[in-house]
Amino acid sequence: MGKFLTDIQKTGLVDVLDLIIPRVGEMPGAGQIAVEYVEAAALESAVTARVVLDTLMAVDAVAGSGHGKPITEIADTEKVALLEVVAEQRPSLFGEFVDLVYDGYYTDASVIERLGPDAGKPQPEGRPIAPFDPQIVVSVRQLGPRYRTI
Repeated sequence: MGKFLTDIQKTGLVDVLDLIIPRVGEMPGAGQIAVEYVEAAALESAVTARVVLDTLMAVDAVAGSGHGKPITEIADTEKVALLEVVAEQRPSLFGEFVDLVYDGYYTDASVIERLGPDAGKPQPEGRPIAPFDPQIVVSVRQLGPRYRTI
């Protein structure tokens, strides 16, 4: 696999991943589990690469403007608030990034094994899903049926 991020960016990514899914008891944080997945996904897709880079840049911008230093040098107690600012300023971007992190973390074999077969469903107790927008299928509906009626 090629290298997508610089060492400094990767360190920042691990920090952000651990804020999204922190280590709790026996469960590892996303920084340990999902970092390779996120980097591999970014290498495969320019869109995913843009999501990862834009998220890291947004985090750096908020950290720099609020603290004058990168997120890796900010006290752990202040990092969650920093991510909340990023989520508020760039909700769509941050939502896509969180989805990517969840994909990498919850599809990892070691996480699945630790959660076990009775882990439960992620929805509706998990992350909220936006209501369905019927406008996204208007053009498809206008095409009409693509089959014969007898």
